[in-house]
Amino acid sequence: MKRIPFSPAFAKLTIASLDDHDVEVESHYNPHELAIDKQIAWQDKPRRDDIELTGTPKRSMSIELLFDGFERSASVAGEIAILEKLSDIRTDVPPGEHHRRPHHCVVVWGDRGIRPFRCVIEGLTVKYTMFDRLGMPLRASCTVKLREAPLRDDGVAGSRVAARTSDRAQKAGFTG
Repeated sequence: MKRIPFSPAFAKLTIASLDDHDVEVESHYNPHELAIDKQIAWQDKPRRDDIELTGTPKRSMSIELLFDGFERSASVAGEIAILEKLSDIRTDVPPGEHHRRPHHCVVVWGDRGIRPFRCVIEGLTVKYTMFDRLGMPLRASCTVKLREAPLRDDGVAGSRVAARTSDRAQKAGFTG
């Protein structure tokens, strides 16, 4: 049997804040699947053979991310804290915004993968699966549920994150 050389993925799925460009988390391992669901609100009309669209279609995404610091004896608490920050209500809401809200986010997977998904985090489940002798979390899986949201942004954030992923790939010697 011919052995195929291992080629690590250089494009990592990243969730970044559109509100605070310093807040982002990159998965240690890319998810093995990514589900995008689109709900379309249809309503039956009085005539039986007719229906009408009653709202704007909304997409949602569900992903499972794995964080693993075991081989490096490094805690994964930092990545989990970033996900929690992205899903919490922002306390630094600028004047003029009338309501508190979570971070507006973008999900990016490389510069040739799925198109950037602008969203808010709707749900976060963290399962810690490994600890060191002192109780430091070394491994965790996180299920992140995201809901598409109309966001005010200059359109640069998704390409900014994708460009950084591409730059890391080039520095590591990978080419597309």
